[in-house]
Amino acid sequence: MRFHLDGVEDALRNLEAIEEAVSDRELQADGLEALEPVVKDAQSLAPVDQGDLRDSIEATVFEDGSVGVIIRDWKGHFFEFGTVHMRATPMLMPAWDANVSEVSNAFADRIRARIEGAPRVNRSRTALRTEGL
Repeated sequence: MRFHLDGVEDALRNLEAIEEAVSDRELQADGLEALEPVVKDAQSLAPVDQGDLRDSIEATVFEDGSVGVIIRDWKGHFFEFGTVHMRATPMLMPAWDANVSEVSNAFADRIRARIEGAPRVNRSRTALRTEGL
């Protein structure tokens, strides 16, 4: 019995084209855009005295290349997690919980559009043929 797999070379070339079409920087930009609803909700939950805390909430790219929402103001973690003398008034987790589906869907839509826009060598499917059965 012999097996023959058709279309493997085309599939590999298509994967290489997708890799070229979807760079890390583009993925990070898509992630930052998808996180905007979390930023907006977290800012709306932030206590406003002078506005420093609220204005320091932003989406960012971390050193390892991942993206997330942070509070840059030095007192942000006190509000988010509380202290011995101050009750927590979280902003990030409630904002994330309220928007996780929207963020996931928005990110997936952006990635899907990039993949579908990638040039393709051949749109045929890979097929397995057997001989001698």
